[in-house]
Amino acid sequence: MAVIGKSDTLEQLNRLLEIEYRSFPMYLGDASPWMGDGDERAAEALANIVADQQAMSQRIAEMVLDLGGRIAPGEYPMQFTDTHFLSLDYLLKELHYYQRQDIADIERLVASLAGHRAAHELAEEALGAERAHLEAIEALLQPHRVGP
Repeated sequence: MAVIGKSDTLEQLNRLLEIEYRSFPMYLGDASPWMGDGDERAAEALANIVADQQAMSQRIAEMVLDLGGRIAPGEYPMQFTDTHFLSLDYLLKELHYYQRQDIADIERLVASLAGHRAAHELAEEALGAERAHLEAIEALLQPHRVGP
């Protein structure tokens, strides 16, 4: 396993921070999408994802600072602004799309951080959490079953 330089590690960690801190769930948490009857499960799942991503963002930022870097959380992508005033039920499909995209990006970061053990482990933990979030989103997208 090749050791990567400090500046490369910091760059990759800040990219991971941007993915976590500027994710679509975090945006929706700030934007408060419209919720109708029956959206309680989706709202609870979204709140859990946001809480997890906030905690992970904090840990990533702390590692950046511990390594002597500057925190660069980035901005929300402009395409997120098109989702204002849409229902949470409708946005679940968008949430699924962006979650899959974030997982693919984190997978690449995990590979690129292989030369820095602590950063690699943190990225792997973030990846595992985002995969679990994807499963929660996919469960919400399944048609509701009635009966046994």
